[in-house]
Amino acid sequence: MEVKLHKLIILGLVVLIAACNNNNKTKEKNKETETKDAVLNTSKGEELAKAYCASCHKFVPPSALDKQTWQTGIFPAMGPRMGIYSHKGIEYESGKGAQNTDGIFPNERMLDEDQWQKIIEYYIGNAPVKTAPQQRSENYTLDLSLFSVMTIASNSVSPIISLVKVKESGGFFIYDANSKGLASMNGKGETEFFTNIPNPVSSIVPYKKGFLITNIGSLMPSDVWKGQINYATVNNGAVILNKQIRDKVERPVKIVLADLNGDKVDDIVVCGYGHNKGDFYWLDGVSYAKKSIKNIPGAISTQAVDYDKDGDMDLFTLFAQGTEQIVYFENDGKGKFKETTIKEFIPVQGSTSIQIVDLNKDGHLDILYTSGDNADHSVVFKNYHGVYIYLGNGTKQFEQSFFYPMNGAFKALTSDFDGDGDLDIAAISFFADYVKQPYEGFLYFEQTSDMKFKVSTNPETYKGRWLTMDVGDIDKDGDDDIVLGNFSVGPTIMPETIYKTWMEGPAAMILLNNRVQQ
Repeated sequence: MEVKLHKLIILGLVVLIAACNNNNKTKEKNKETETKDAVLNTSKGEELAKAYCASCHKFVPPSALDKQTWQTGIFPAMGPRMGIYSHKGIEYESGKGAQNTDGIFPNERMLDEDQWQKIIEYYIGNAPVKTAPQQRSENYTLDLSLFSVMTIASNSVSPIISLVKVKESGGFFIYDANSKGLASMNGKGETEFFTNIPNPVSSIVPYKKGFLITNIGSLMPSDVWKGQINYATVNNGAVILNKQIRDKVERPVKIVLADLNGDKVDDIVVCGYGHNKGDFYWLDGVSYAKKSIKNIPGAISTQAVDYDKDGDMDLFTLFAQGTEQIVYFENDGKGKFKETTIKEFIPVQGSTSIQIVDLNKDGHLDILYTSGDNADHSVVFKNYHGVYIYLGNGTKQFEQSFFYPMNGAFKALTSDFDGDGDLDIAAISFFADYVKQPYEGFLYFEQTSDMKFKVSTNPETYKGRWLTMDVGDIDKDGDDDIVLGNFSVGPTIMPETIYKTWMEGPAAMILLNNRVQQ
């Protein structure tokens, strides 16, 4: 009996060992299969992302954002653009609302549930938990002795400055969307006149015997267009709107003047930024007839230059709002353009400004570019936000030669501020890291040698949130000054103490250049 029992136990152990071995082999096989499936899903997800997502904009690698931002910020915004309004019980934003009836979002799905899930898994599986921080070769200093500070008090609680513009005669214009007033200031910071204009002013350009005023219509994103372009003059200390050149403009953020068709009359180039829809075009200087150049939203900055040196004005234009790119429009002399994409960026790049200028004094135009818009669906600090320089060689080729990380960089302008013969740079941020880097809102780049910069700021600049900036000789003493406009409210969550500082801060801050006095 004992022998039989012993044999049974041995037999049971043999069976158990065999079963364990089989289970281990099965688990290993299953794990191998799962791994292969995961690789296949990742590969398929990448393939789908490149086929569908990158059909509208430059392909975005998973590393551009963290996992959480992809999950809660990007996919709910991207889905409706592919006709996907919910996924696994989660309702996506926009839905099939009024905007969709205008053809902004498709009615039918572009991908099925499985395909969309594979794209999600590809990004979530490959994105970092946290993106890498900014890497600076050297930090900025708080020593900016070249400029002294003059502040302009606000006419309202919490200034919302949408425009500052230096006048050729000295002083500057300033518009506060809170008090709904356009003020003309002299070089001493005193108000010359104040005019009530309800529609927020985004641009002022000298024109004929007066100037053109551009009204944006809505400071917030909107496809309801209430923008205007008006011809105005100053009479008895007030702005008089003499003629409305165009209404229902697509949230215009900037206009420039240039003779595009060779009739010796300035035409009006319009950046109709819009929101989901928009247009970049010009208005004939005689008839004001509209001539579309590129019918997409996001035109945020443009500059007219004779780049090909054939005697007519060409255009360099920066587009944001998804299809982010710098485009060169070569003029045929009659106002028709050949388009060349100079630089293309990912849609979360947050492009904000360009200036076309010969930065290294080699006879070829270069591009000064900023990126830092951080108010949409990925409100996290990005290590690729900052100030860039692309050097040109005169053949539509531009190579990056400089980058300085600056959270939320919004605008950069050049001038020989210190009078040493080369160009320096002034830059502002609207989405700075105000908690950890409270002085990042304004930075001054002094060019110390060929394309080498010493970066500094004045600690006083933390008192405002700078959305607008202009450069010019405000006090008419022979050197260029800087004026900053405080847009004290806006997106992103900040500690109450920081908001209070901005809301109680100046409407504008003038950095008066001391070079001539030194």
